[in-house]
Amino acid sequence: MATIDSNIRARTKPYSDFDFPFKKHPVTKDVPIKRDVEAVKQSVRNILLTRRGEKFFDPDFGGSLTEFLFENFDIVVEAEMEERIINTLKNYEPRVKVLNVEVSDLSYRNALNVKIEVEILSPENVITDIEFIIERLR
Repeated sequence: MATIDSNIRARTKPYSDFDFPFKKHPVTKDVPIKRDVEAVKQSVRNILLTRRGEKFFDPDFGGSLTEFLFENFDIVVEAEMEERIINTLKNYEPRVKVLNVEVSDLSYRNALNVKIEVEILSPENVITDIEFIIERLR
């Protein structure tokens, strides 16, 4: 039986992305770059906080998590949010595997706290937490 030599190889180049506040670096006067784990974390937050319909030609892109802000937070809403987070990241962020999702109510602030444990699929397979707060800006 012949063996098949696959062209699939593990990614060896680091992940990188612009730092989204786009503030100039004080020394180089250039836009800072996020690398590896921080670049993936930023991408996950951006995908989940993007409203569906915002991205042209892909109306299903995004998590639209702000839709849940003024819902009566209970186990049903929590389960819907967790399911949406898992499915959105499965469809739009192939660099991560979701291990755990926790959503907690911060009703005293009219906000929600989201904590996601992910495995970043790279040669090192780093496990990290991504935590952010969803709140209305105005």
